[in-house]
Amino acid sequence: MSQFDKISVSLEKIEKPIHSSFHTGIYKQPYFSGSWHYHPEIELLSITSGFGKLLVGDHVGQFEQDDLVLLGGLLPHAWIPDEIYLKEDSTKYCESIYVQFNKKIFGSFFVSVPELKGVRKALNYSERGLKITGKHKKEINFLLRKIPELNPFEQLLQLLKILNLVSISDYQPLVSENYLKKSFYFKSNRMLKIHEFLMENYKREIHIQTCADIANMTISSFCRFFKNETHTTFSNYLNIIRIDVAKKLLANTDYAIKEIGYECGYNSTPYFNKQFKKIVGCTPFQYRKTHLKLS
Repeated sequence: MSQFDKISVSLEKIEKPIHSSFHTGIYKQPYFSGSWHYHPEIELLSITSGFGKLLVGDHVGQFEQDDLVLLGGLLPHAWIPDEIYLKEDSTKYCESIYVQFNKKIFGSFFVSVPELKGVRKALNYSERGLKITGKHKKEINFLLRKIPELNPFEQLLQLLKILNLVSISDYQPLVSENYLKKSFYFKSNRMLKIHEFLMENYKREIHIQTCADIANMTISSFCRFFKNETHTTFSNYLNIIRIDVAKKLLANTDYAIKEIGYECGYNSTPYFNKQFKKIVGCTPFQYRKTHLKLS
């Protein structure tokens, strides 16, 4: 498996159990897959074993045992294990316990119950990704790790209790306010489908006609619709997605700039350099020199 396989973007489909309104489980492998992915569901995750690099939106940091994070829906993220886990003779493993849910599971009462004001605030803040700290972290980790053992009704009650503790805990946002994430607020399911298509196919040559067909529109109608939804052009939006991925690769791999450009959908290195500088404000070489995080 190459480093590109570990960081490429993909839409993760969450399959919840038939008798439950959300998904919970334990992920235990010799190492986390490290795939750069996102999903519509909010995710609360506790690291029970392992350490390495955490990528969330435009944030790059470290993760270790007992870390606790709350990630908003559609927020791209990846857990990249330390190289020690990738050795063929390694007996170590990475493990996490997680809950993935949509806040709609709480029903219409969620928006009006005064007791849930803090929970609503925390879930709104989760759109920037939150690292939970403070005196309640230990209790939240304990309750979250018990969830897989409970029946569906008890799991729901436990989740509410956990979210209440999160709301009164100390937490720090991971993603900057200016991150592309703000472009993910869509007015229609049609735009969400287009965005998901671009996130899954940005490496390929993408024709605007293909996206217009997905939206069931003519090209001219699609261009007006797209500009109204995103406040930018289709080509610029696609370039922003591609350059966002390129920034991750420049900062976290030692692959040649030409290879990174190709991996992000650019067959021309000069054009890749031009688009990168237009969006980021510096060349890929300058960005790597400042942000390279390989040990």
